[in-house]
Amino acid sequence: MSDPRDEERKVVTFERARRRPDPARVQEFAETARRLQRERQESVDVVARALRETPREEWPRLATRPELRNSGALNRMEAEVSARLEKEPQEALLISDLAASIAETLPPDSYPPVVLAQLRAHAWKDRGQALAYIGRYPAALEALDRAEQQLSYGSLTHDRAIVRYVRALTLQKVNRFEESRELLAECAAVFRDHGDDRRYLYCGIGEGIQLYREREFERAYDTFLPLIEVARALADPLSEARIQNNLGYCAVEQGDFRMANIHLSQAMARFIDAGKRMEAIRTERASGRLLVGKGAITDGLQRLRDARRSFLMHAMVEEAGLCGLDIVEALLAQSPDEAKSLAAEVAGEFTQSGFNERALTALAWLRESLDRNRATALSVRQVQSYIASLASNPALEFTAP
Repeated sequence: MSDPRDEERKVVTFERARRRPDPARVQEFAETARRLQRERQESVDVVARALRETPREEWPRLATRPELRNSGALNRMEAEVSARLEKEPQEALLISDLAASIAETLPPDSYPPVVLAQLRAHAWKDRGQALAYIGRYPAALEALDRAEQQLSYGSLTHDRAIVRYVRALTLQKVNRFEESRELLAECAAVFRDHGDDRRYLYCGIGEGIQLYREREFERAYDTFLPLIEVARALADPLSEARIQNNLGYCAVEQGDFRMANIHLSQAMARFIDAGKRMEAIRTERASGRLLVGKGAITDGLQRLRDARRSFLMHAMVEEAGLCGLDIVEALLAQSPDEAKSLAAEVAGEFTQSGFNERALTALAWLRESLDRNRATALSVRQVQSYIASLASNPALEFTAP
């Protein structure tokens, strides 16, 4: 059935087509584009150097530095936030705070209104994403509200979808699944219409993650599986690695350990292809823990031992030690003598590397508990959690459980 408004749209489109572009507006647009490109090129090293040469606690003061108060620097900060989210989420949050402070205080006439709106929206989007990474979900959603408030221009549909995609993933973490599902579908349609195949793929991954969180493991697996070919078509080994990793987790939850091992091995290979060797090792440790937790002790221990060996090869003593404690916990019931020996080995590595004395105190307590056959899986996890917390709170005292 035809819509009578179709003829009206044709007339409007025809009339718009007859209009000649305003030469002044065209020139302004071209000059703005050249300026943005120039600022991006000039800021390639400026932001990284400023962050590197300034103590972390003084990063907020960088907001007054003239060379950082432009679109190029803000784009570089966005990249810095993205790069640090998984490894240093607190640093990512500080950088996003800096970017939001700069974006909000740029003079109204520093850029055309639509450009200024984009800069502010992306700065607040990054702040929301960083807050979500450290579990501050209400504050994250407030920051995403601020981001979306900037995007009232009809031409910023794609930017709005980027913000709403981050919101959808954040909503999953607070179990607001229906809202997340609707947003992911909306964002996927926008990305498809704009030819943004990579973010369209991300929406598919987000849908699979949501199904996994809802414990719909078979549906999640079926959602992830066809995305492998999409990632390959995009020549995106990092996304393929994450998809394979997710498929492995789904397979474990379904008790299919053979397929889990295939997918997890593929994930590690793809991480290495993408130059993310450390991600591959961390994936191996995570998958080992998952397999042990699901009762596949032999397969899980093999992965944990391989991961620990790789961490030591890369002189990552802390991560090797934490992985060692995963193995200690798994060995408690079936091989207590081996668990004691490995705990002593971890303590020796920490001592030799000059690690925080408080970690050594916690390990000494654990070794004593093992020697007296009083250690439990819970006590191993408590020591492990305490040692991991020292990275962000090195003065925290150890209290025996």
